[in-house]
Parts: sequence; C-alpha cells; structure tokens
Amino acid sequence: MKLEKHLLSILESLHDAVIVIVKDSTIVFVNKAYSEQFQVPAKKIIGRKLKEIEGDSRILEVLKSGKSLINDCSYVHSLKKDVCANITPLIENGEMIGVVTIMKDITELTKVQDELTKYKRDLSYLQEQLDRRYFYKLESKSSVMQKAVQLSKQVADTDASVILYGESGTGKEIFANSIHEASKRNNKPYIAINIASIPDSLFESEMFGYEDGSFTGSRKGGKKGLLEMASGGTLLLDEIGEMSLNSQAKILRVIQERKFQKVGGTKLYSIDVRIICATHRNLKDMIKAGQFREDLYYRINVVPIHIPPLRNRKEDLPFLSNTILNELCLKYSKHVRMSEEVLRIMEQYEWPGNVRELVNVLERMLVVCTKQFFESDDLPEYFFLDRHPSSINSNNKISPSIVSPLFTTKLDVLLEKMEREHIEFIIKNTRNRTEAIQKLGISRKSFYTKLKKYQIE
Repeated sequence: MKLEKHLLSILESLHDAVIVIVKDSTIVFVNKAYSEQFQVPAKKIIGRKLKEIEGDSRILEVLKSGKSLINDCSYVHSLKKDVCANITPLIENGEMIGVVTIMKDITELTKVQDELTKYKRDLSYLQEQLDRRYFYKLESKSSVMQKAVQLSKQVADTDASVILYGESGTGKEIFANSIHEASKRNNKPYIAINIASIPDSLFESEMFGYEDGSFTGSRKGGKKGLLEMASGGTLLLDEIGEMSLNSQAKILRVIQERKFQKVGGTKLYSIDVRIICATHRNLKDMIKAGQFREDLYYRINVVPIHIPPLRNRKEDLPFLSNTILNELCLKYSKHVRMSEEVLRIMEQYEWPGNVRELVNVLERMLVVCTKQFFESDDLPEYFFLDRHPSSINSNNKISPSIVSPLFTTKLDVLLEKMEREHIEFIIKNTRNRTEAIQKLGISRKSFYTKLKKYQIE
C-alpha cells in the first residue's frame, strides 16, 4: 500500500481543519472539516492567495521564517474565529515548498476563558467588599494599624492561634470578631469571654461545663461549657493574662489534646474551636515573674497582632469619630455633625481610654447636644483642665496647657488662647517653620498671619 495515493483521503478523514498553502501563499487544499467548521466552501478559497485574505496570518510568518508554530492561538479576522493551530513547513529535498496547518476552532473555549477571567475578577472584587464589610470599622491611615489589619485578614481563613495585644479599649474584640466573620467558621458561634470576670473556682464549670448531679446545686441535666457552646466556631479568651496558673494548666491541656472533660464526668469530648486570645499585659514579663506558663505562651502566641493605642494614630480620629457618630445618631434618632474646631481639640487629647473612651465621649456629647453641630462646650470639662492626660505627648514633651473654661471667659478669647499656646508648642518642638506648618495642617500664609496676630517670634 502506497500512502501517497491515499494522502487526500487521510487529510479528508481528519476531524480537525486542515489548510495547505504553497510558497507564494496560494491556498491549494482545505479539507471538509475546514469547510464545515468555518463555513467556507473549498472552491471559494482554493487558488487564492492567503496574504490577500488574511494579511496578518500566522501561517505567513511560518512561510517567511521556515520555523514551526505549535499550539499557536490567535484570532483570524477573515473567519471571525479564535483558533489554535499547529503550523508546520512542508520540506521537499531540503527546501520548503509550502506550509500545512492543522487548526481547531476555540472560539467557545475563549469565551469560557473570558467568562472565567471575568468571574475571577468579580470574585476578587466581592472578596474585597467582604473584607471591607468585615474590617470596615478597622480602616486606618496609620501604617501600624494597617499592618495589624492586613495580618488579621491574612490569618482569618486559617485556624492558626492568634493573640491580640493592646491597651484596654483599643478594639481587641472588634479585631477578634472581624477575624471570625472573615473565616470559614462565620456561620458558627462566636463567643467572647473576659477571663477576669470568671472566678478561679468557677473556671472549669464555665469553660468545660458539668454533668448532671456533679455537685450540690448543679443544674438538672448538666450544663454546656463555653468550649461546647462555641463548637465549630470561635472562642475569644479576653484578658488571658488574668488567668491563674491553675487554670492555665487546664486550658493548655485542652489546646494540646483538643479534648476536654466536663466537671463530674469521665467522658472525653472532642473540640473543633478556634481560640483567639487577647491581653493588655506583657506576657513575657509575666513569664519571668512566674505568673504565666511559658508552654502556654508558645501555644497561643503563634500569630501575635499588636494593636496601637489611639494616641499613636490620631490621624484616624476623623474617620473613627464620624463612623461612631453615625451609629450613635441612628441609635438616638438625632442628626449632629462634628465641627473642625471640636475635632482639633479632640486631637490634642491623649485618649487614655482609647477607642472605648472615644465612644463614651461622643455618646455623652450627642445625648446633651441640642444643636446641629458639636461645639467646644459640648466636650467634657476635663478636656480643658490645665493638667489633663494630654499634657504629656508620646515624646514626653509638655504640650500647651489649656485653661479651664470660666463662665466669665468668652469662647473666642478661650479659643485664641488655646490656638496661640498650641502654635508656640509646635514651633518649640519642631526643627523648622516648614515642619511646624505641616504639623499644624495650615497654609504658609495662614501660619505667618497667626504669628503676626499673636506676636510670636
């Protein structure tokens, strides 16, 4: 059997489209599959030059270079199709006489790929929106805070042990709740417990629960503990630094073995709970003092997240104040806005109670305010005391004293005195006038106008 006699039959039997052109780009053959897939009758194109039909054809590149293109995907304008082709030179006696191309219509595949890309892009966008929903209360302009939030997002979808370090009121529970909401456990319980609120004598019964009749006065039928209540979800152990050494040993065993026994029982219960810890204490110092177990520390300190105090991220005060105020306005059905004057005064305060104190201050102001905008006299009196907590800044430099408001002192006089003292303070604690202007957040013209007004040298 001589294959040469059957060459056309072989090409016609292929399910893939085949097109053959000779050296001058004349089309000399297309098989039935080509005509059917691309709806182009053979007689319409055989004898025509490919460069006249598809001037940018990849086949012409191979005809010119003599180098094959394998699995080459491109859009063919004359066919209005996406195709994937194997384009191979035809060699006879060491000389290229033409090109044979075997191609597939991948238009539908390309559409599917485009749709998949679109879905991935949409999914990424939705994920960003979900992250914003989960962490929107933690938005910040502070690089330190942004780092803490980003780390929280990264570990949210894992079961890695997280411990949140931060002063009281910095928002440790908001972080923990956000991590839970952004995790795969978000459809399961989230339970937060402050360890300091549990007497050591009740730790086991509260944490592990108890069996029926385990002690006098116990609830009939027994009681579920916090670990069982949080099954499948997340348990926040807030202020873990307040846990006694005895209780630390018990919780360490549970974390290691992932099992616990109820008080008065012998049955072992398996747990599927993510434990997040939080503290305002320095656990390393407590370990040195013999107040905290080192082995427990290394179990819970896998991913430490440090939350900065509000005094170290005062650039967030406008956003935080407006976010909190909007929620409070809904709660009290009132509409009050924050003035720039009040915000400036708030930025001079050190906020020892952090965000929790900010919430309390805004709520107090909103409750007593009868105007559309907060004014300085809506702020608590201690904001204006000579030696209020903001009198020392993070660099231990004395900030401008703010005189106590007297009933006989007019507001504009009081504000001018505050402004003068603050400008003097900034000038004294910056390297030059340019830095002072940046710190004050005013224009150069306004700065020198105020220097002249207050006769500041």
